[in-house]
Amino acid sequence: MSTKSKAVNIFFKTAIKSDVDKIKDEIILSDRQDKIFTMYYIQRKDRNFIADTLYISATVVDRELKTIRDKILRIL
Repeated sequence: MSTKSKAVNIFFKTAIKSDVDKIKDEIILSDRQDKIFTMYYIQRKDRNFIADTLYISATVVDRELKTIRDKILRIL
């Protein structure tokens, strides 16, 4: 696991709703990224489940998660 992933995961382990709302208000996500963000970080869904639900590959989910993490880390 990369340092970026660890930093974001640590944030979400201890975050409260207002922290998450603040992050979501400050970053700009595409519709797909917003769905992935919600499913992965809020609902704690598996990346393969997300891929199946959104009709995309797991690789695309991974790539979008990396982009989302980069955006979150700019704020943290």
